[in-house]
Amino acid sequence: MSRYICIVSGKGGTGKTTSAISLAHVMSKHRKTLLVDANISTPNVNIHLGAPLLKKTLMSVLKDEASLKQAIYTHESGLRILPTISTVHDLKKLKYDRLREVLRDLEGEADIIIMDSGAGLSKEAITAIEACDEILIITNPELNAVLDAQKTVQVSQEIGKTIIGIVVNKAGRDKHELGINEIEKILDLPVIGVIPYDKNVRKSLRLKHPVTHTHPKTKASKSYEEIAGLLLGKKYFESINKKSRTLYNYVLEKLGFG
Repeated sequence: MSRYICIVSGKGGTGKTTSAISLAHVMSKHRKTLLVDANISTPNVNIHLGAPLLKKTLMSVLKDEASLKQAIYTHESGLRILPTISTVHDLKKLKYDRLREVLRDLEGEADIIIMDSGAGLSKEAITAIEACDEILIITNPELNAVLDAQKTVQVSQEIGKTIIGIVVNKAGRDKHELGINEIEKILDLPVIGVIPYDKNVRKSLRLKHPVTHTHPKTKASKSYEEIAGLLLGKKYFESINKKSRTLYNYVLEKLGFG
């Protein structure tokens, strides 16, 4: 059975897509993984990874012009992706029930399916959340970003999804940013990972590769490895630095090992 994890954020600009790509890339080294660009209106995975001109994408599948297998590509980094390219005309005709159905049809295509959802709480973002089993929320250590993430938390909980935890991205860039304890208090969820602000992330974007591929020894990449270890499960905990005992037990329980 495939495990569906949706990467979401309350607003744009948090580094959600970069995080989805990096986590999927690290996890693909251990388990068969597929990254899906479920951001139909403003897809970014293909742009970030610089894939060649694509004839078949998720939109092609939604329009019954291609099969899922035809729309899956392998990036130079080894990451398997199901990209999306859309037009305004496509979006006008998009049926969200069909999107949810196609996303669930990916069952069996990989052990782990990572979905990069749309930012905020658009209909397509909610559809991606509905299609997944678990939710990982990306935010920045800024009050507006955390408050927007709070809305995403509430919607995900109302739908009945398991929220694995919060990942704080671009940390350490501003001396006035919120602390981890403050973020956990506002969202009432544990922060399971902190990605430091790292200029190498931008360099990797120019190179059209995951930062975990181009700069595997940087602080950001090491942090993504830690989070991927948490998501992969119990046997991978020995290879990462454990956080607090409370966080350790929380994540084990959420992953089914408690």
